[in-house]
Amino acid sequence: MRRRFNAVRIWIFISALWLAASGVARARVLVWDHDNGQTFDDPAGRGDVGTERAVVEALAANGVAGVEVRYALPYDLGGYDAVFALCGFWPDDGRLSYTEQQILSNYLAGDGASLYVEGTDVAHRYGSSTLFEKFGAGFADDGRTVEEGNVNVAEGIGPWAGISFDYYSYRKDRPDAYVDELTAAGGVAAVRSRRAGNRSNARVIAYAAQGESTYEVIVSSMIFGALADGKYKKKDLMAKYLAFFGITGNNNDIGVAPASLGRVRALFR
Repeated sequence: MRRRFNAVRIWIFISALWLAASGVARARVLVWDHDNGQTFDDPAGRGDVGTERAVVEALAANGVAGVEVRYALPYDLGGYDAVFALCGFWPDDGRLSYTEQQILSNYLAGDGASLYVEGTDVAHRYGSSTLFEKFGAGFADDGRTVEEGNVNVAEGIGPWAGISFDYYSYRKDRPDAYVDELTAAGGVAAVRSRRAGNRSNARVIAYAAQGESTYEVIVSSMIFGALADGKYKKKDLMAKYLAFFGITGNNNDIGVAPASLGRVRALFR
């Protein structure tokens, strides 16, 4: 009996190592769909879609199982390895109540949290909030109207240089209206618009906190689902997000240290 028990333990250990090596993540991920049901023209030609569809599909394409999509934010996020908060685009974007801001702040206070926040107006609305101060990002400008255009082409910077996407909504749809221009305030500018902004063309900031609590945040003023697949796919950008979060792949490719090994431990649950 002991021999069989030891064999089972060895098999579980080897299986866990295989999962880690193959990039298959057993992480628990929450997608908070907080954009008031907004839809836009799907770059893939599938009609009106919400950005949550592209996010979930890109997570699945990277082997992330156990994704939950919710419209209400749970009070306790401690059981999640990563949270994707999708706040939508101006003018009908989802607003963050004081309680919701506190829930997200409390999540970041626990070691090993990974938070992705997306919204064209998040920095504009909450740039001076206690929550946004935890993002390693700053608000530079509110961006232009959709008629003027903002993003047009999104391209990686620094260690993410080389990847690029047409922003399908450019001069077509509201996801390109008043896309906040961001600055790095402790974080790293990871994706920018090829077209120069009024004050900054950075649209995605990645930040790894190493203070009293260790966590990672990615804040994006672009709408993920409005990126058009071409040579590079949205799943490729998601792979970089997940690597930065330490869920899959090499979590040092952004050039900053990962916040914790929490996602590695998730493989052994």
